[in-house]
Amino acid sequence: MLTLCVLSLEKYYYFCTLIIEKMEILKGDKLLSSAQCQVLRGIAIMGIFLHNFCHLLRGSNEENEFEFIAERAQNMWHYWTGGSIDVFFPIQFLAFFGHYGVPIFLFLSGYGLVLKYERGDALSRQGVWRFLGSHWLKLFKLMILGFVLTVVTFLAFGSSWRGWIDYLIQATMLSNLIPDYSCTPPPYWFFGVMVEMYVIYRLLIFPFYDKRQSKWRWLVPLLLIVLAWLPQVFMEHHHHMLIYVRHNAAIAVLPFCLGVLMARYGLPRLPRWTLAVVAVVSLPLLAVFSLNYQLWLWTPVLVLTGSVAFVKFMESCRGVCYKVVMSPLRYLGVLSSMIFVVHSIPRIPMYRLVLKAHSGLMLIDYAWLALYVVLTLILAWCYKKCIMRKA
Repeated sequence: MLTLCVLSLEKYYYFCTLIIEKMEILKGDKLLSSAQCQVLRGIAIMGIFLHNFCHLLRGSNEENEFEFIAERAQNMWHYWTGGSIDVFFPIQFLAFFGHYGVPIFLFLSGYGLVLKYERGDALSRQGVWRFLGSHWLKLFKLMILGFVLTVVTFLAFGSSWRGWIDYLIQATMLSNLIPDYSCTPPPYWFFGVMVEMYVIYRLLIFPFYDKRQSKWRWLVPLLLIVLAWLPQVFMEHHHHMLIYVRHNAAIAVLPFCLGVLMARYGLPRLPRWTLAVVAVVSLPLLAVFSLNYQLWLWTPVLVLTGSVAFVKFMESCRGVCYKVVMSPLRYLGVLSSMIFVVHSIPRIPMYRLVLKAHSGLMLIDYAWLALYVVLTLILAWCYKKCIMRKA
């Protein structure tokens, strides 16, 4: 039995090696362009900041992001297939699926680090501590003003000063590592995960970027994916532990490492019809995968393949369709980091003063959603100007 297992592993290894060798050819135009990356960021931030509004509305479907509750997935499925789709479908869709913008950001982070540091010797001249310190400082400068304004807004609309120590710890972007830490304000947990991914990239992924270490260039990211996935396999009924694990690198390794692999090996050139099929099929598959815990752990793969295929397909559709769809998404992508930092500020008073009192979904919620979008975009634009002036 042991001999059979060893032989099977050897065959699997040689099979993976053969695939990677074929992928070596796929470079240049097989990669995502800067404009395509901005569009993907636009898709990601649109999902995230609209989700964070919609999932607060009473009567909306609860999502499975940090934990898996089968009843939530079943409610989503019944809404889709049981003939109960109504005028609130956009809100229900964003409430359940909008958080999948996070894997897109993580994918682009891994992709961007490879393009920035592995196409020359820039990083090889930069020590570990200098790399980690510069990236921590970059995140801190982006976050801190928005974080302070968000905390002040929380306190002004009902939150208590009793958790002030949690705010201070979260400002260091290290609070994710502390069990039972307070995830308030909610969006800023992502900065802690990004710090962890910078550590993982610099210590575990980058040392094997050289083409002369071709085996390790793909094997290390795949091993990291397995190591992040394996503990979660056994946590379906351990919600407390699962929530803690998924507030850390475990939630990020899969999309991040897929971004690393794509930047190193590229993608095959696919016909337009294939891209369209992949983009369309990914959504119902995402809904199906959301019904089962073990499949749910791999849903980011569907999100990424569907999003990349959509962007690649739309890129080939020049004309009015391209301008109407891609231009706004690209603009959102340019503002995406600013939107992420400030989008809680207008949402908090809306929820505390108005939306919290609603007994269920109402048509007026769309008006509040539109106001929330406008205020968030204005705040993000102002925040960008402020950050650029300080820089």
